[in-house]
Amino acid sequence: MPYIIYDLEFTVSRNTRYSSEIIDIGAVKVTEGENGLCVSDTFHTYVRPSNKSVLSADTIQFTGITQKDIDAAPLFPEALNQFIAWMGSESYYMCSWGPDDRTKLISHCRTHQLDVAWITNHNDLQQQWSRTVRKEGKFRQLGLAQALELCGIEFDGTQHRALDDAINTAKVFMHQFDQFNLETNCAADDEGITSKVVYSSSTEDDDNDSPFGNLAHLFKTKE
Repeated sequence: MPYIIYDLEFTVSRNTRYSSEIIDIGAVKVTEGENGLCVSDTFHTYVRPSNKSVLSADTIQFTGITQKDIDAAPLFPEALNQFIAWMGSESYYMCSWGPDDRTKLISHCRTHQLDVAWITNHNDLQQQWSRTVRKEGKFRQLGLAQALELCGIEFDGTQHRALDDAINTAKVFMHQFDQFNLETNCAADDEGITSKVVYSSSTEDDDNDSPFGNLAHLFKTKE
């Protein structure tokens, strides 16, 4: 059962008329190899915002993502289809550093009237890892850079770039794997969320090619 470690980057919005939008999706697929857990594949795409396609100076400065990157990028529904297809039809865990990524994914799917049933077995690694290193009973959220330092691992790449952050999150995940207690869940079961089709196979009866064909098997316990 693969582990999808992913990260999102958003626009920086100081205008209350516009909420922040996803502009960068990066992910790594962690699987069991001959010598234990390893990164078996990576995914990356920029995403063109739907509401405000011109990036603000704050967004460019914070993320390093350029207007040229965004102009050539797909809109969210197409980018999401690419991401889901990359994850594959096998049951998986989804893991992020912090709760914001899951919240933003669900929000975007609602906005675009897309299904959320693919957001399954989602776990907040930041919350779990932070609780393991709390001092004197006081809970404190650890940043990714802090977590890497505690693991004795150097940050590789550029911060606030989705794929680089996903790769470094995966390093923490693999290093501290025994410390995590992964949960099974499905965003479609959350109160107030309705599901609509976001992906369809060219052959309706061919469930093997659909990310949703095996949803009944997504609720396996961690082996």
